[in-house]
Amino acid sequence: MSLGVSSGDLIGSWSLSFSDIAFVTGKAETARLGLAVQLRFFAGHGFFVPDHASIPSDGVLYLAEQLGLDAKSVNHYDFSGRTARRHCAEILRHLGFRRMTQTDRRALSRWISDDLCAGGQPINAMLEHVFLWCRDRRIYGPSRKELERLVRSQRHLYLEALLARVRDRLAPDAVALLEASLADPDGPTGFNTMKGDAGQATLENILGVTAKLAFIQRLALPRDFLSVTGKAWVDQIVRRVAGEKASEMRRHVPARQLGLYAVYLMAREAQLTDAMVDLLIETVHKIGSRSKRKVVGDIAKDIERVYGKERLLVEIASASIDDPSGRICDVIFPIAGKDKLAAIIKESQAKGALDRRIYK
Repeated sequence: MSLGVSSGDLIGSWSLSFSDIAFVTGKAETARLGLAVQLRFFAGHGFFVPDHASIPSDGVLYLAEQLGLDAKSVNHYDFSGRTARRHCAEILRHLGFRRMTQTDRRALSRWISDDLCAGGQPINAMLEHVFLWCRDRRIYGPSRKELERLVRSQRHLYLEALLARVRDRLAPDAVALLEASLADPDGPTGFNTMKGDAGQATLENILGVTAKLAFIQRLALPRDFLSVTGKAWVDQIVRRVAGEKASEMRRHVPARQLGLYAVYLMAREAQLTDAMVDLLIETVHKIGSRSKRKVVGDIAKDIERVYGKERLLVEIASASIDDPSGRICDVIFPIAGKDKLAAIIKESQAKGALDRRIYK
């Protein structure tokens, strides 16, 4: 059995009406709980229980409580057996359902095409909506497989019409460029090149991304398509094209081939723009780091480290006090020569320049 349900869903989906209880209790006690599960499951989903794993345990317990039965008795009910199939037919009559007619089928097909396909949902999700459509109209449709074929067919037709509309809005020059891109997939603007990553922040890669963006802009694609078409469809098309080889793309009929590629490039343009911004930011960061290292390296060459400056300062001060009227060449130079003093001055000036150039 599946996981439990909330108390609100439990009461709303698994409560038996007086007529339901009368219907169920008219059967053998061993089959009552299984029949009740079938009844409420169908009322909620529009199709019958496929297996025991699909039944919420809380729902079974709640039904057993209403009928005064042991919840474990449902384990003996074969949902795919002959008795269960007979019960399904009786449930349909009890709920007032009728078999689907050709008129119903045409109405369902139109609804799938006009309303359901636009969302771009997966097949299984669409199929759940189809069952609910039938349930709300008290129509019992054909088998699940047949309804799935109908959904797949309508979904395919919807996508083909979508791609055909994109193809019809392409200018002749754009068609020629797209066909050339598929014919030479490894060229500068070939199919494989357009799908390639931007790479590291190098001049070659920046120019490559620029060329890709320029190519897409030359196509003058109908960009409003992205805003009027469901995101789910665009994402599916992008994933499909990204996973196909150029040879596989060329095997599609022209309208489908060019429609797929055009939609992919519309979405790809935004991706490439983001990649270009990232490359430029990384390049600016690299330039800043290299410039700082160059400044430090150049100034470091001019710095000659002079050791013992503090001791020299004390000795110069002492000599100056001892002979305040003496000449520099007689008092200072014997302690710190001209070259030594020049080195100290040069070191101080170089360090000051370093601070100014780094923190300016």
